[in-house]
Amino acid sequence: MEIVSWNCNGNFRAKWQALFGAFPSADVYIVEECEDPTFFDDAAYRQLFATGFYAGTPDFYTKGIGVFAPKGHRLRRLRCDYGTRLMLAGYAPFMVDDGQKILAVWPHGKYVEEMLDFLALNEALVTDELVIIGDTNSNAVFNRSHPKAKNHDAMVVWLREKGLVDAYNHVTGEAQGEETLATFYQWRHEDKPFHLDRAYVSPQRLRSFAVVPRSEHGRWLELSDHMPIVLDIADK
Repeated sequence: MEIVSWNCNGNFRAKWQALFGAFPSADVYIVEECEDPTFFDDAAYRQLFATGFYAGTPDFYTKGIGVFAPKGHRLRRLRCDYGTRLMLAGYAPFMVDDGQKILAVWPHGKYVEEMLDFLALNEALVTDELVIIGDTNSNAVFNRSHPKAKNHDAMVVWLREKGLVDAYNHVTGEAQGEETLATFYQWRHEDKPFHLDRAYVSPQRLRSFAVVPRSEHGRWLELSDHMPIVLDIADK
């Protein structure tokens, strides 16, 4: 199963063709900072959600999570404890074809602290069969900005104990905080790179993980401050 995740930096209704066209083989697309289709008179954009769904709140309708399965896979939302209203727009657990469980994430409160709160509230969901993917807004270089028990390294350890590893770091062998390929450029400036978009998966299921090649970053920066990531996992 191929899963593509991209923080589109808003206005996805004008960008979806670029994403789908660049990754035509994907089974599932996850888009952070996506708009609620019910707020826009755009038939083509609304039609995308015929095989997908939107996760967000009415007062945050321009920036939620969109999940799409244009190849016809069945998507079913999973119940979870959101804890706070803010989390409604940042976490979307779902199942694909009554089999693979995926948690799409986009923490945008206290970032890794918020994500750890959500994971703790829904610990029963977090097993080695789960895939977590999205814009995590988290990296070990920001550890000092958070309590030691709720920083990036703490989350990596917590997930490893559940049987999930960071796909990028596992594939490349690079240490946390020393990632050489950026997924985000602050203010779209190429001299301000960070690695924030991640996938956590069982190493036994992981087939490949990729960020779009560095040579293509300039083109994607015309659309967003984030780069797409692509995860390929073995079927259950």
